[in-house]
This record gives sequence, C-alpha cells and structure tokens, in this order.
Amino acid sequence: MKKIFTAAVIAVAALLFPTAVKSQLIVYGKPDKFFETQVHLLAGGSYVTENYKSCFPAVSDVNNSMGFAWGVGFRAKFNLTSFVGLGTELNYLRNSGKLDMAVTQEGEANVSNVFIKNNYRTFNVPVFASFTFNLAPKVKWNADGGIFMSFGTGGKQKATIYNAKVNELGQLVTNISHPTADYYKSDRGFINSYRDFDMGLHLGTGLTFMNKISLGVRCQFGFRNVAMGTSAAIKTPNSHNINVLATAGYIF
Repeated sequence: MKKIFTAAVIAVAALLFPTAVKSQLIVYGKPDKFFETQVHLLAGGSYVTENYKSCFPAVSDVNNSMGFAWGVGFRAKFNLTSFVGLGTELNYLRNSGKLDMAVTQEGEANVSNVFIKNNYRTFNVPVFASFTFNLAPKVKWNADGGIFMSFGTGGKQKATIYNAKVNELGQLVTNISHPTADYYKSDRGFINSYRDFDMGLHLGTGLTFMNKISLGVRCQFGFRNVAMGTSAAIKTPNSHNINVLATAGYIF
C-alpha cells in the first residue's frame, strides 16, 4: 500500500513539474474573473469542548468524542487581483456528538452513568481573505483566513441515565431514564444547554483544477463560551465549538 501511494505521488509530481516551473507562483495582475461563485458539499467532524471534571467534582470519567458533520453551501468571492480576494459563504450544517460520564453523589452510595447524544443544525457564515498561488496552468492552491459566525436553528439532546443506588435495606436498585431536551436555550438540558450564536477563527486551504473543480479542508475554532446553564445550575461550564470539514465544490 505504501509503495502504491508513493508511486501515485511521484506520478502526480511528474505531471505537474514541467508546467509548474513555467508558471509564476504569484500573479498580482488583473484577475480573469472579478466575481466568482461556487456550490460545495461539506463533510467532517464537529467537537464541543467541556471542563466538567474541573467544574463539577461529582463528575468523573468523562469521554467526549467528535461527531459526524455534513452539509451544503454556497461561496461568493471577489477577486481584487489574481492573488488576493475577499470571500464569504453560507453553509447549512448538521452536526452531532457523543458524551458519556459517571456522576457520584457525595455521602451516598449513588452512582449515575450518563450517555448523551447531541444533534444540532446551524447556518455557518465565514468571511475571509483568500490568497491564490499558481502551481500549474490548470492547478491553483488557495489559503483562506478570517472569521466565522454560526447561527443555531435547532437540535436535540438525548440522554440515557443509569442510576444505581443502595436503598435503606442495603439493596442495589437501578433505574433507567431517557430525558430529552432542545439543544439550544433549553432549561431541561443535562448540566447545561447551548447558546445558538457563536463566532471564531476560520482557516481553510484547497486546490482548484481547471478553474472548475475545488477540493479543500477548513478548520473553525469558536471563541465564545457557548455553554448555557439551566435555572437549577450552580455553575456554568466552559464549552467551545470546533469544526474540521473537507469540501468538494464546483465553480461557475
């Protein structure tokens, strides 16, 4: 497998090298098109950070995993020169994530194992500067940097709680419950709910072939604490959104 991958890389390099040496890497002149539009698909992972163990002593053994995320989007870019452009996108994303933890009640033989599944939807709007490098006559590399804004449109938090408690007779009694709550701005969330607006850093890069097909990857790191405490909460934890997405698009 390693030999096949190495041979593929060498073959691609051999095809690009003769034309790449003839191409000017950075061109500052007038762009071919001032206004450029694109539609694309996105797929990757979403992750929400948490500090439950440091915020709540009763919480232990927290396992937080990245969930699958996918969506569709539209991109508009204004090419100021062949090298520098300004762009924005409107993306609709469906995100997910899983979290499990153990919760103990001090002074009592009471342990709860909690399994949470989160599914939520957002409109994601990055605004960025884009820099284009000519690798070959029909191959371009772009690097994007800017900010993103995220607007939550809905979602659900579904929990399964296994509660084991020793009763007055010394018997171990187990109860199972399945509470659900809205993902955004709910007073019934387990520990916390989430704010429906976020903003942060947007970084992206990709390749464009024949000025029509684009393949890329982007990372987004939320700056806001999106955790929202319920009315019964003593403390509000700290949570941030992270998205890592691959894209495939068609340029008009």
